[in-house]
Amino acid sequence: MPDETPSQRHDVLDEVRGFAVLAMFAVNIQLFALVWIAADIPGLQGDFNSWGDRAVWLVTQTFISQAGTALFITLFGAALVLSVRAARRNPTRQWPRLSWLLLLGLLHAHLFWYGDILVPLALVAMIVVAANGMALRGLWGLGLGLIGFTGLMLLAGSAIGALIGDSITAAGAMGFNPEAIADIEALYRTGFMARLGYNMSIALQSEMMQIVFMSGRIAGCLLLGMAGLRSGFLTGTWPARRYGWIAGMALALGVLVCLAGAWNAMASGFSPAAVLQNRVAQYFGSLALALGYAAGFMLAAKLDLARAARSALAAVGRMPISNYFAQTLLMTLLFVGFPGLGQFGQIDRTGLALILVSVWVAQVFGSIFWLQRYRYGPVEWVWRSLSAGRPQQWLRG
Repeated sequence: MPDETPSQRHDVLDEVRGFAVLAMFAVNIQLFALVWIAADIPGLQGDFNSWGDRAVWLVTQTFISQAGTALFITLFGAALVLSVRAARRNPTRQWPRLSWLLLLGLLHAHLFWYGDILVPLALVAMIVVAANGMALRGLWGLGLGLIGFTGLMLLAGSAIGALIGDSITAAGAMGFNPEAIADIEALYRTGFMARLGYNMSIALQSEMMQIVFMSGRIAGCLLLGMAGLRSGFLTGTWPARRYGWIAGMALALGVLVCLAGAWNAMASGFSPAAVLQNRVAQYFGSLALALGYAAGFMLAAKLDLARAARSALAAVGRMPISNYFAQTLLMTLLFVGFPGLGQFGQIDRTGLALILVSVWVAQVFGSIFWLQRYRYGPVEWVWRSLSAGRPQQWLRG
């Protein structure tokens, strides 16, 4: 995250950020374990006939979806405001820090996992940070406008895709036939170096797709994060009653939209049209979920509810990039061959859910233990030291 001095830090932001990092992993674990399109079309790779596998997929789509990523980006926008204030309101001072984050993201994406979010986030943030001086209404309006415009493009793509009909499957159109999937599985199981070239090529494609098609959503979430902090929404200064109404309505809407899209896709046997419709539903529904979860955390902080749970999440949120990278390293060791275990395509969704919960628990307790001794997570310390041009104080006391 952009630099926050102790006096600027808001514990509730750390709590939401920790939740976002863990929520992102609930979706990302599917991309580590299976070909990426299997997250949308779960029957494409492995068994999807058991009620357990179907329930795990449906719960993930309904209650998490892309909400974790939306929250993570939004909170990055809020942290940008704090960083610009610390830099005496000079947005250009954030560019070196964002450049180092870009480098870390590139190494993460191309060496380990193609699904990295830091590369497009850093690139878009370099532009959006200049909007910090905009009026509050301008931030809200521009942020919502960019998100809406990106959603309309996705909706148009879904409409065009529906015209094609079901004569060709979405997976087939993208080259994911059984032979291609078998080749990818063999590549993963062979070993880290054998799979490296494939990962690099997919990482480059993913970065281009996110920048071209999803930069509007990324920029919009950043702007809303900046507006949310400046307006007091993300610092818990709004009335508890207002947070309660927002949380209730946003979560209800998000769950309804995401569930409708996912259920329709599953009921249709994941026809191309239904898969595209589900993507649109997840796009808009996950934004409502993100708003609802954020408001829920603000309400809990105001009423001092679930203090122990929030404190545990805050520890994860104080070292978010370290936990994000740790998830990648653990999953690389599990799913990629030598020196890993090469379990790519071998574990069903019920098994992935057990792994997910295990990693969540490990990261919560690991973060609490680490921060008792150190000021920052290891990756945050490297980032801060590179940005400052000298090693930063790491140990407490």
